[in-house]
Amino acid sequence: MCISHGQIVRGVAIRLRHCSSEAAPIGHFAGIRGMVRRFAIVFATACVLSNSIAHAGEQLRLAVNELDAVGVDAQTARVVSDHLRSKLIETRRFIIPERDKMEEILAEQAVGLTVGECYSQECAIELGRLLQANKMVVGTVSRLNDTYNISIRFLDLESGAAEFSAEEMVQNTDDLYHAAERLAARIIAFVPPRGVVTVVNDGQIIIDLGRADGVVEGMRFRIMRVVERVPGYPEEELVAMAEVSKAQEMWSRLAISREQSGGLRRSAAAAVGDIAVGPQTVSVEELPQYAFLMVYSHPIGAEVYVDNLFRGRTKDRGLEIQLTAGRHQVRLDAPAHEAEERTVELQPSQRVPFNATLQPVLPQRVFNMPFTSLSYIRQQPTDDRFRSQIETESMQGVQIAFGRVYSVWTTEIGMSWTMANMAPDRGYGVDEVHRLGGYAQLGLALPLGMLVPYAAVGYEIGQLMFNEQNVFDGAETIGAAGKIRQDGWQWAVGIHLRRWLNLSYRATVNRTNTDFKVFSVGVNLSGF
Repeated sequence: MCISHGQIVRGVAIRLRHCSSEAAPIGHFAGIRGMVRRFAIVFATACVLSNSIAHAGEQLRLAVNELDAVGVDAQTARVVSDHLRSKLIETRRFIIPERDKMEEILAEQAVGLTVGECYSQECAIELGRLLQANKMVVGTVSRLNDTYNISIRFLDLESGAAEFSAEEMVQNTDDLYHAAERLAARIIAFVPPRGVVTVVNDGQIIIDLGRADGVVEGMRFRIMRVVERVPGYPEEELVAMAEVSKAQEMWSRLAISREQSGGLRRSAAAAVGDIAVGPQTVSVEELPQYAFLMVYSHPIGAEVYVDNLFRGRTKDRGLEIQLTAGRHQVRLDAPAHEAEERTVELQPSQRVPFNATLQPVLPQRVFNMPFTSLSYIRQQPTDDRFRSQIETESMQGVQIAFGRVYSVWTTEIGMSWTMANMAPDRGYGVDEVHRLGGYAQLGLALPLGMLVPYAAVGYEIGQLMFNEQNVFDGAETIGAAGKIRQDGWQWAVGIHLRRWLNLSYRATVNRTNTDFKVFSVGVNLSGF
């Protein structure tokens, strides 16, 4: 065990007096005395610091009672109580008995209660005294509508009075953890750190509190001494003010202020064993301030992204999202709907609704229009001599065609019959001309809503037939006078109107003396 600084100094002084009685040289005596004095100070400081590490500053014995459940289930209250207890233990400022130890004490006392049943202040105080605690934390976890509340009281077990109270309100069970952390921080801020002076040297003192206890450089401490002005009634007297000049992990160095104020006696100097009391409000990292975003969407089930992070899907009653205060980018996505994205600005503890109606995106359906057209057609020979032999210079008849416009393509096959009377005295000596034809074509179309213009190329097989008499009189069959085969290429342009009507123009090419220009107007039987 280390001896005290005073014992070392007294021992060194005795040795020095012995050296002087032996009439040692003055210079030799001064050198030995200085060396021994330095060694004594270093050794005493190391010894005291080792004791301070083993016995940190004064810690309050604090009991945290089970929080009473009001409007919430007992399991929730127990979880919050345990979390509050854990956060206070992490501060290293208190000696806190675990729940099992509290249950054991109650069982030993045979009071017929458990920790979960000891809710009254009288029961809690008695439990705290059985645990030999100095202070006690009691309170409730309650719910009213959609708001949760944690309320605590900080009791002094000697007097039974409440020294401090605080409460926190949140909007969902997940935030009860943050509320418990904030309450632990407020308890720490209320209870000042208390340590012991372990070394005093020329205006500098060392206390057994360090960074692990929340001490930072620049923090001011009151140096208190326990005195008994009346025997049997100890009280604390302020003897000095000191400021932290260096903070280590487990201890700190303080400089005593030279300016003594408030009636302090200059003769009252700090001494080993004095109590160092820190400020009541210590530096506590502020917990984040949260806000709540209530997201509603139509349709329900939209995916919600906040700052490009997926946060869930909307429900019948909306989706509640806890966010830090500030600016956030919110985006909603749903299949077959246009995404909606907006920026929201949230204030602490604010509840902001976010309503979004997503516009449906119609699927890009491929244009597909079948048609069956029945048309009136008019064919006109391109050869002037042939045209002059026909009474009306054109042939007229009917055409039936089948086809489809699919996306930008159009296909069509059809058959036609036309006839005309030959001009008197010029008709090559025949009375009528008939034309039968069949064709197939492929082209490009451009769907424009109600209008679908197109252009195509194809091949036609046709035949001209002449008759010497009127075939409808039954005198002769068509082609009795002669037939002319007419096969070849053709091109066509046209337009479909509202899927009901069809207008087209076709022209045959490279048929000697028998090319035709064909005009047709028809109805689309598939459109009705």
